[in-house]
Amino acid sequence: MLPLSPKQLEFICNSTSRWNIAHGAVSTGKTVGTTFRFMQAINDCIDSEIAMIGKTSTTIYNNVINLLFESKELEIFRPFCSWSPSKRELKFKDKTITTYGAKDEGAVSLIQGRSLSLAYCDEMTLYPDSFIQMLDTRLRKPHSMAFASMNPSHPEHIIKKWIDKGLEGDKNYYSLHFTLDDNPYLDDQYKQRIKDSVSGLFYKRNYLGMWCIAEGAIFDFFDKSLHVSKRPPCSAEYWIAGIDYGTVNAFCCLLIGVNTGRFTQEGRKMWVEKEYFWDPKKTNRQKTNAEYANDVYNFLEPYFVKNVYIDPSAQAFQLELQRKGIHVTHANNDVENGIQMTTSAMHNGILTICEECKNTIREVQSYVWDPKSAEKGYDEPLKKDDHAMDALRYVVATHKIADYRQTSEVHDPGDYLRARFNPGKRIF
Repeated sequence: MLPLSPKQLEFICNSTSRWNIAHGAVSTGKTVGTTFRFMQAINDCIDSEIAMIGKTSTTIYNNVINLLFESKELEIFRPFCSWSPSKRELKFKDKTITTYGAKDEGAVSLIQGRSLSLAYCDEMTLYPDSFIQMLDTRLRKPHSMAFASMNPSHPEHIIKKWIDKGLEGDKNYYSLHFTLDDNPYLDDQYKQRIKDSVSGLFYKRNYLGMWCIAEGAIFDFFDKSLHVSKRPPCSAEYWIAGIDYGTVNAFCCLLIGVNTGRFTQEGRKMWVEKEYFWDPKKTNRQKTNAEYANDVYNFLEPYFVKNVYIDPSAQAFQLELQRKGIHVTHANNDVENGIQMTTSAMHNGILTICEECKNTIREVQSYVWDPKSAEKGYDEPLKKDDHAMDALRYVVATHKIADYRQTSEVHDPGDYLRARFNPGKRIF
């Protein structure tokens, strides 16, 4: 068994309140410490009114339950655990632990009416406020307790108010702040890699572990000399596209080249190669869905495009694209997560923009957090001149490319030519 860190032991020894919260930077050992304490509590619990909650039932398994079967710090519990994929239940000795996802307001119905003795909450700042408030009311037994781990969010978040209450002496709330230095198993090179992968809001929250508002420029690090190029940085193995659909507002389709790094030493590369941009307010003409679909077809037709990503809400336009023989994939429209992934990709040098994409470059430079949303406790970009940014976010958040430099795969040299000149099935 790998020794627990001093900070993890501090949490385990002192987390005896109704709500026990571990918060702070990423990769600091919060999840392992809270899980260890939760398993102790299950062992002592007098019933099976126990729940484990994540943003989805998949994330609670991947982030927490899987650790019980793989983490050396938690191997003391492993012989007594089993997992039922069909029921999405964890068994620990004679106890049954139910798992839930809390990705939207509808999740409230999953726990409504239940009385919980124990609850574990992973990434709790990502839950809707209505679910958090309902969960709090479900801990209504004299021995009820909850354990939660999270990265910080905005300072007006309900959980930050609980943390402040605990610091002011309310015995219902215990919290402990984790920093990168609290994890003795992280080397300096890894810490630097985390630091280099985030900026702005995400640097403050994920690296420094601060509860802070979203303000100012989203791409505050953007530098034309670094992030804009005259031509693609390398040959594309294939292309993908992202569409932000608009009728009254601007319509944008971005063509993005991809090199997975399988055949180069530079690693993954993505770049905005070309843009189709139509703004009815500037042209004084609105186009029909059929016209836009025809324009997109002509724009993408010369390329081997692997996927086209679009907001799932644009259903009528999707049908028009399908009539043209274009296969469309629903994009991941989680705004904050998409922005974080896009800023990280650009900050790390994975994502660049070709200089002919004037609208995309303009929007990157003017993309800011909405101050009015921040005042209300929400992290949202200002909904102005963000059409290329939405299209770009759809692509980065949905299209995952592996970093082949971190694998031991051996490739046939002929694969490069096959990938370059025949990168796969065309979408139309």
